[in-house]
Parts: sequence; structure tokens; C-alpha cells
Amino acid sequence: MSATSSQLAALKWLRNRNGDGGFDRNQVLLAGGERAPVMRATWNKLAAVDLVEFYQERRRLRVTQAGYLCDLSRVEESA
Repeated sequence: MSATSSQLAALKWLRNRNGDGGFDRNQVLLAGGERAPVMRATWNKLAAVDLVEFYQERRRLRVTQAGYLCDLSRVEESA
């Protein structure tokens, strides 16, 4: 299974905000002082293909090494 273009756009969004964030009480990811424009299900799917990983009892999310190695040069960031 590979990531879709919208999932890669979400990955690029997170990478552009230090690659790490935490979930608020509404399960929206906060990273770099901004709320992610994608739903929690997107992060779950990216975790399933090992591009991101949850930690601290699934309250935080970070980009994995594989996520940093992914070429996103032709991908538009999620808006």
C-alpha cells in the first residue's frame, strides 16, 4: 500500500512545520503553531505506511525517517 496524493500533501504540510505535532481535544493536529487542514484519519493512514508515527499514547505525531526520505518536491502542501 502506498500513500495517495492527498496523504502526501498532508505529509508535506507536517514536514514544513518541523515534522512534529500534538493533537488537541478535537483530534486536530497542531504543528508549528497551526492547525492541520486534514483529518485524523489521514494521519492514521500515513502511519499505516510508516511515513509518520504516533507517540506519547497517540497524543503526538512525528514524521519517520521514511517520511523524510519521501520525495515531495512535486507535491503541493495541504491548504
